[in-house]
Amino acid sequence: MKYLKQEIERKYAVNYLPKNLKIANILDIEQAFIYKDAKTVIRIRKIQNKNSKNIEYIYTVKTMGDIAYHKDSTVANAYEIESYIQEEDFNELIKNRISSIIKKTRMIIPIGNNLKVEMDIYKDYLQNLITAEVEFPNEDIVNNFQKPEWLGEEMKYKELSNWRLSNMTKEEWMEKVTKETLENNRKIILDLKKNDKI
Repeated sequence: MKYLKQEIERKYAVNYLPKNLKIANILDIEQAFIYKDAKTVIRIRKIQNKNSKNIEYIYTVKTMGDIAYHKDSTVANAYEIESYIQEEDFNELIKNRISSIIKKTRMIIPIGNNLKVEMDIYKDYLQNLITAEVEFPNEDIVNNFQKPEWLGEEMKYKELSNWRLSNMTKEEWMEKVTKETLENNRKIILDLKKNDKI
């Protein structure tokens, strides 16, 4: 797998999980960054599919190129190139990481119109952080998007990007999220654990 695509994403908090929530897939992700300059970051990921138990190792180059963030920092645009790597390559590359290792469980949730929510439940020093991202095929769809009621307020993408999070302390990222949001996240996580989702 090696391809170039444009990413257009919005990131949200999560208000609650509906009872009839359909989860298409659950992934355990471990990732770190190994390079960054003004316009480009390189990320490596280990992804384990909870359904199939399959494990993939992915090398991702994200570059802004001639794209800029929207002024309100809520919509993220970037070009992305991904390719598979071997386990031994991942293990060597992660030794030279320039960030903390982020661990999270990702739930893939279809929401209609060929769109899906990627809901991330973070672990370790990011415990009790939940984010939900929606990726869009073009600007028209993102501009006309009506989010489901269970998604909460929109988060500023730059402030809580995975790159930023990987370079924050627990105290630093918690300053950017309200106490109410964190308490709500704890309830959601407890509910997911009760139902053996995470």
